Amino acid sequence: MKITYGQMTALIMLTLSVQIYVFAPSFMADHMGQHLWISLIISITISMLVGWGMLNLSLQFPDKSFTEVLKKVTGKYPGTLLSFLYSCYYFILFLIHTQIIVTMFRTLFLPRTPSLATLLLVLILALYCSFLGIEVLARASSMLLILLTSILLFLIVAVIPEVNLNHFQPLLPYSMEGFWSGTLIPFAHYGQVVVISSLLPFANKNEITKQPRIMAGIFFSLLITALIVIQNIGVFDPYELRRLRYPTVELNTLIQVGEFLERTEIFLVTLWAGAVMLVVGTFFTISWTLLKNTFHIKKSKRIRVAMMVIACTVILLFIPNSNALVSFIFDQWVYLSLLFHLGIPLTLRLCYTFRRKARGHAAR
Repeated sequence: MKITYGQMTALIMLTLSVQIYVFAPSFMADHMGQHLWISLIISITISMLVGWGMLNLSLQFPDKSFTEVLKKVTGKYPGTLLSFLYSCYYFILFLIHTQIIVTMFRTLFLPRTPSLATLLLVLILALYCSFLGIEVLARASSMLLILLTSILLFLIVAVIPEVNLNHFQPLLPYSMEGFWSGTLIPFAHYGQVVVISSLLPFANKNEITKQPRIMAGIFFSLLITALIVIQNIGVFDPYELRRLRYPTVELNTLIQVGEFLERTEIFLVTLWAGAVMLVVGTFFTISWTLLKNTFHIKKSKRIRVAMMVIACTVILLFIPNSNALVSFIFDQWVYLSLLFHLGIPLTLRLCYTFRRKARGHAAR
């Protein structure tokens, strides 16, 4: 059964709404200081263009999977290679989000619980999600998105009185030092909008005219998360923000509704955790689907279990704690993600344009 474009949009919006405000504000402040809003505007603009390009490219082949689209555009063997690379890309996102939620749970809720126990729980849930399929995940995403968006909007509005506009002065930078690195950080998160091409084959093609609504929904998610990052600067000056590991959680602790509601961060983290769980399952399911389509795999259960064993091993060996995770995300991944967020999408667009022009000349 196909999902609606609205459900697909909700799932995309959810994947874009769970990560950037976790660690990124501190590192963006380190590179751009109070001028990080410039980086956010640029990264949002580029991400919207990339998302629109990937959406329109996929719509040229409405009955094809993303793997088949890649083969149609670039050829059989290059397309097979790109499909495998994107499978690896989503698997890495799956690893990153898995360790983020394990780290957050250990730090905020379960300091005495072994990380391995939480990790195994998340991996089992992700495996279960892959058996449920994208259709079930997309339907579940709609309610979670409403709840998460509501709590994020509440956070934005409630913290406005704490914002100090002097923290944004001077408004424009005197030099462009740190600009490149500062822009790569939000683009590494917002560029995940390329997931639109992998989810589109699951959507009902009768709703093809709703593509402007998809882009509007994506922009809304990008805008909300960008406002939260900007508010971190408004409340904590750039120097203080650099020292915070979880700045948005600290931001949330400032909210207190009399004696009735003292710990509002509990609501944010709880809803956020549920959303990340769903996103973890989504990334693993997409990774597995691309791998299956790339190599025409028929027996799937054992391979999915093997992928989970690989995931557990990789996390324990290479990103076993928050320090290793942060180092990987901001020292290596922000650069590697450019390949999938910008390099390959531009290449696909150029290949499609050249092929279409070649067919037009041949027809004459």
